[in-house]
Amino acid sequence: MGIFNPEKGIWRWTGKLVDLMILSVFWLLCAVPVVTLGPASAALYRTVRACIRGNRRDSWSLFFRTFRENLKVGVPATLAVLAVGAALAFLHGLAYQMAAAGTAQSVFYLCYTFLLLLPLGVACYLFPVLSRFTFGVPGLLSNCARLAIVHLPATLAMALELYLALELLLRLPVIVLVLGPGVTALFQSWLLEPIFAPYISAQLGEEEEGEGEEEREEEGACSGG
Repeated sequence: MGIFNPEKGIWRWTGKLVDLMILSVFWLLCAVPVVTLGPASAALYRTVRACIRGNRRDSWSLFFRTFRENLKVGVPATLAVLAVGAALAFLHGLAYQMAAAGTAQSVFYLCYTFLLLLPLGVACYLFPVLSRFTFGVPGLLSNCARLAIVHLPATLAMALELYLALELLLRLPVIVLVLGPGVTALFQSWLLEPIFAPYISAQLGEEEEGEGEEEREEEGACSGG
């Protein structure tokens, strides 16, 4: 087999790169209606984590299955994000216009622009969290806001990366659209998975404890019988 073994070396990494590009295209197609941006992002994150970073091979089916599973919560969460984003963008436009009036207004504009990194960072948590945990819309929003504040360095790093990706989109639209979504999800997974790890461990521990209690109850019922 040697260098032609598809499981080793350059062939393995080439296959992952192709998968990353295909997943980016899937994300783009599923996000076109705009209201499905959240479920598409959740599906992209989960698939990149499992298939690009991991060794699962069902990337296409996993993407679309995750997309369908997250429509119920993802669509209203997307609408909430779009509404907040539109309000913040409108205020940013006003601040930009005011910046021409003087130094104080310019400082306010710069401070407001910097503070926008926080809500942008919160948005970076939303759909990866949705892909890994089960929440309703209020719980999803509130828990992601807490995570963003507690893990502020990671939040700012993701917000800056997303901002740079949007800037590149204006200059290299084709390249960014074909590869950018997957690369962004990959970058975010490196920051988010260590954050998620203790919560996932705790969740698994609770599930195992619950299963143990059920088994003990069943044994007690059998003994009593």
